[in-house]
Amino acid sequence: DDIQFGKNGEISLTIDNSTFDAESDESITFGGKIVGIDTNTDNFVIASSAKNINLDSVDNVVLATKSETVNLNNTMTNTIWQMENKNINILNDAYLSSDGTNSIEYNDGLLNLANDKASEINLTAMTLKNDLQTNIDVDLYDFKADRFILSNTNQLKTNDNDLVISNINLINSDNVYTEESYEIPFVSPSYMNTNFLGHVIFKNKQDLVTPIFKYNFDYNETDTKGSFILSRGSSSDYTSYNPSVLAGPLAAQVGGYLTHLNSYNEAFYNMDMYMLMPREQRQALKFKNKYAASDSGLLYDSTISRNERAEGWFRPYVTFEKVGLKGGPTVENTAYGTYLGGESKMYDLGHGWDGMCGVYVGYNGSHQNYDGVSIYQNGGTLGLTGMAYKNDFFTGLTVNTGASAGDAQNMYGHDNFAMLMAGVASKTGYNWELAKGRFIIQPSWLMSYSFVNTFDYTNAAGVRISSDPLHAIQLQPELKFIGNLKNGWQPYASVAMIWNIMDNTKFKANDISMPEMSVRPYVKYGVGIRKLWGERFTGFFQTYITNGGRNGVGLSAGFTWAIGKNKNRKN
Repeated sequence: DDIQFGKNGEISLTIDNSTFDAESDESITFGGKIVGIDTNTDNFVIASSAKNINLDSVDNVVLATKSETVNLNNTMTNTIWQMENKNINILNDAYLSSDGTNSIEYNDGLLNLANDKASEINLTAMTLKNDLQTNIDVDLYDFKADRFILSNTNQLKTNDNDLVISNINLINSDNVYTEESYEIPFVSPSYMNTNFLGHVIFKNKQDLVTPIFKYNFDYNETDTKGSFILSRGSSSDYTSYNPSVLAGPLAAQVGGYLTHLNSYNEAFYNMDMYMLMPREQRQALKFKNKYAASDSGLLYDSTISRNERAEGWFRPYVTFEKVGLKGGPTVENTAYGTYLGGESKMYDLGHGWDGMCGVYVGYNGSHQNYDGVSIYQNGGTLGLTGMAYKNDFFTGLTVNTGASAGDAQNMYGHDNFAMLMAGVASKTGYNWELAKGRFIIQPSWLMSYSFVNTFDYTNAAGVRISSDPLHAIQLQPELKFIGNLKNGWQPYASVAMIWNIMDNTKFKANDISMPEMSVRPYVKYGVGIRKLWGERFTGFFQTYITNGGRNGVGLSAGFTWAIGKNKNRKN
């Protein structure tokens, strides 16, 4: 298998498809060792039109290659390689630099050193007749890169050409880095001939995504060391993080907290619907056997007795929105679910007060999407409500608890976590009636406290995610405009301003504190319509839009029915 060339002087051998044919005229393979008798004097010229040239090992020749691709499969020694190829693949760095006896005269092509091992390429000399295009490996565990090593500056001739790094193959990048910057020397007296300073161009700038942080990977051409620099932003900047570690705080803030806030609205819907009615109608419901209202044009009827019976209700809802978190990304959020429950009949509490109590249960689902991470959450809520009325004043209180399971899909796989929610809310309002109750202006105030705890978990990248519970307060003043039409329909419109305070998330990734995120204030505009059918059924539909910290639309519908038989009716 060995081929030897010449002993006395230069021997030139030209190989092309007419002389050395490979199968399908696509490749020429030298399976044995190519040896020249006199060191660096025997020319071995492969001026081939073949698509591929495969070299096993070469020794003691001036090797000139020209084809689409050259693959060096084994060791090269004592060789001057005159490169003029489209692609030159060094399958193992040791093949080219086993003993530092080779030199390169580069004219054209891509020198591909990216073979999953960062090494020092020892050469006796290098001459650049054009810009040297190369791919290299960078080892992010040992912080070293493929480097050309020359013993002194006289052995490098750049001829004002550059070393152009076309692409970098990052290896061992699954480590967890925490510092804001790292340096990987590339050109320095101890690593590479300093004549390359000012002659290195990094074309393909890229990001390095680690399990916790994202780093910008760049070359510092002004650095006298000629180093690659890994740098990231501040730890308080969410863009510095791998989006996968943000799944926990975002799920808690958007899927947990905002979904739980909706449970308070669901708890107070029946109270709100009751207070759509004017005072005379509500009094007629209470005192139907004592007197009847004088204006038959209103919605009420003195025979109505719904509030002497318990009531059941059913309400589905859906929300489509984008939540631009303070300190965090913009999250696309879809929330959906169904609540059902019941209220007792109305009780006389004395001193002009009436009241009722209720219980409710709900299914809550949501989906969040941001920066390539998709989160699904499913859970439930259980709560109690108490409501009290006196003339045109009303107030209610609800307490509830809930839980949900989350599944976040990211670049590493799936993260599974669980959340526990609990809270208390109160709502108080007053009806200001105009035109004998046909038009009502209703100011109200809702205030709530919510507790959201995300249990610690380890994500698919092996990062431990831990958190402190979220303790949040919401303040919501609202103004509602209500119409009571003669045909029994009750349209209404509302506007509310909503603030969330003390709602910053506090999460850690491997004991590194992540950015605190919160929901910015927002405005909520809503319209709806309600209709009473007979003594038993009430239906409604409403929609709203939000602007500010939340931007989207929500839809809700439902019905309420009176349960049981009216004891005061004879049939």
